[in-house]
Amino acid sequence: MPRRVEPVKKFRKEVLDDFRSPSKDCVTGADFLLEELDNEDPDLNERCGLLADRHEVYAVRVPRCPHLVLAVSLDLGERRPWPCTVHGLLPSQNACEAARQRAARHFDLIDPGWEPAK
Repeated sequence: MPRRVEPVKKFRKEVLDDFRSPSKDCVTGADFLLEELDNEDPDLNERCGLLADRHEVYAVRVPRCPHLVLAVSLDLGERRPWPCTVHGLLPSQNACEAARQRAARHFDLIDPGWEPAK
């Protein structure tokens, strides 16, 4: 059963704008990841941490695009398959911190708890 893979509605334009400027290879790689997320969880090696005791945040490496990651989160408060929220394409440098900040903003969380991945 496929899961929901979508941005927070109010940030949909921001996420779509992230896909406008990268190269064709980067966009193709990110699209591939989005399709894969319909049925598969992200790789645990790309896990950034747990935000607000609910949202498992990931910075997923984009194939053929080493300078970008796809920031996503899984809502562990829901039933499996956990809904996947897309937070956008971010620079791979300091990717987890950027993904954490973007997810917190998208979910309107103020000073949420953060348990970094080990």
